[in-house]
Amino acid sequence: MMPSTKPRIEARPIEEPVKLQQDVPFQQRSIHIPNLALSGLQLIVGYAWLLAGVDKILLGTFPDQLSGMLRTTLSSGRLPGFFVAILQGLVIPNTTLFGFLIEWSETLAGLGLMTAGLLAVVRPLAKRSRSSTSARLFASGERLLGILALLAAVGTLLLGLSYFLLDGMPAPWFVPSVAYGGAIDTGLFLAEASVVLIAGQLAQHSQSQEWMLSRRHPKFKL
Repeated sequence: MMPSTKPRIEARPIEEPVKLQQDVPFQQRSIHIPNLALSGLQLIVGYAWLLAGVDKILLGTFPDQLSGMLRTTLSSGRLPGFFVAILQGLVIPNTTLFGFLIEWSETLAGLGLMTAGLLAVVRPLAKRSRSSTSARLFASGERLLGILALLAAVGTLLLGLSYFLLDGMPAPWFVPSVAYGGAIDTGLFLAEASVVLIAGQLAQHSQSQEWMLSRRHPKFKL
């Protein structure tokens, strides 16, 4: 009987199938990188408003001087008609109240934005915490501060637009006559920066909601 000439086929170990990315837990494949650009903008804009508000408070006479400042601005004839009507009908009869509101609104808005910027830096450290209690406490504080930061950004948007109108709505484009001073108004710049902050704060809120969902449901997969 002739021996078999067929080569012997050795049994090969069955390789485990490569796991798809969706099988990896959400926390392990999420890379939490602090949005340093947004945090830096929050710190810069917040510091600008904090300086403006504290300077008015330290001056001590801003509410009393506001009426004269507004009347001088109105006499220039550079303000748009609807804004003149608001100032004459609402603000000038209550300048002391609005003076206190302005100086404290600027101060609190600045503090809120700066705190939100610092919180964005320490957020990744809190998210890496293995303690569920500390994570819940941080998430609760983050939610509250996120709401306050959003309100602060909306407030700075309104303040920036108000100062832009008080300056007579200078043209935000090329103006050769002010080549050495810059054509963009400070109030308009801060208002535009506040729009970016509002959008960023809403995006952070959405990201925070996803993270909280992953903490409550460890098997959650995108």
